Amino acid sequence: MTEEMLDLIRRRRTTRRFTAETVSEEQVDTLLEMAMCAPNQLNRQPWHFVVIRDKELQRQIAMSCQGRPAYVEQASVLIAMCANPAESPAWMMDISAAAENLLLAATAMGLGGAWFGSPDTTFWPQTESLLKDAVGVPAHIRIPTMLAIGYPAEELPPHGKHDRFARGKIHYGKWGAPG
Repeated sequence: MTEEMLDLIRRRRTTRRFTAETVSEEQVDTLLEMAMCAPNQLNRQPWHFVVIRDKELQRQIAMSCQGRPAYVEQASVLIAMCANPAESPAWMMDISAAAENLLLAATAMGLGGAWFGSPDTTFWPQTESLLKDAVGVPAHIRIPTMLAIGYPAEELPPHGKHDRFARGKIHYGKWGAPG
């Protein structure tokens, strides 16, 4: 792995403030291409993506989320990360890998992103229902999470060993065995 790739991973930060600059269709296509390059169990590729640029719908999505995150409304584009659970027993992991690929690609392109929503939270079922109704997602398709993508309004420092690396979370051979 090149130092450039390691730096890209360190620079990927959650963006919670976006400028008004528009992310182009070409940029969105590239992001989705990179998402679809993600590893997925059994090569089932259970993912589907809904690109949302409707500011009123973005406002409604933000309102349905706890705390009404402003970045959901500010983002140039929201991407609903959808999957068909019948296509793969690992659909949640597959869509998570696709989301990470997309967020790394956004960072490489000078964009920022925020990953929000989770099926196990109290507010997400109503948000998923809102999305399904608003954009016509079939009942058998799940929307486990969404990404807000845009141009960052601020530059955050890259992650470093000092803020993320936790040796106590590493176990060698068995739980609790230090390296």
